[in-house]
Amino acid sequence: MDSEEVIARLETFEGRVPHMYRCTGGDVTIGIGHALLAIGDVAALPWMIGNRPAAANEAQADFQKVAAAPMGLVAGKYAGLTQCRLSDSDILQLARTDLESFVTRLSAELRNWNSYPNPVQAALFDMAFNLGIGGLKKFVKLLEAVDSGDWETAAQECHRRGVSEQRNDAVAALFWRAKSTQARAIG
Repeated sequence: MDSEEVIARLETFEGRVPHMYRCTGGDVTIGIGHALLAIGDVAALPWMIGNRPAAANEAQADFQKVAAAPMGLVAGKYAGLTQCRLSDSDILQLARTDLESFVTRLSAELRNWNSYPNPVQAALFDMAFNLGIGGLKKFVKLLEAVDSGDWETAAQECHRRGVSEQRNDAVAALFWRAKSTQARAIG
């Protein structure tokens, strides 16, 4: 799986946001879809306020303001509530760390992970990143199709509710790419 391609796809659908905001699921989030599940999570990140490092209590105050704000706003609407920012390089590093963590967890949860073609891994990664691994595992027909190499059925079974059609189509296209690659290899 091409990690830079996966991160670019995530950025297309998750965005790249340097300040804290609430995602559609309600979690306080930063960067390229990185959920901050508890106030303590903010202390581990290299926040800046202008040209100076932010103190932990400043980042925690931003977290509290965003967590108390209404859900459903576009990410930019939360910018005025916060003063702490992450740099582009820190956002990219956080995304790479998230990718490594998810791949490790996916390979532990999906016994055949390492045998899946790269486009299939990328599709499953996108779904797991969006839904959580537990959410992905609810797609039983999809996972059965993937384990049997039935990419056509996988493409038909990967549709998620509450996700843009563009994102669903992009994930289905990854399964179709696996089918196309397989057909060329056989032919």
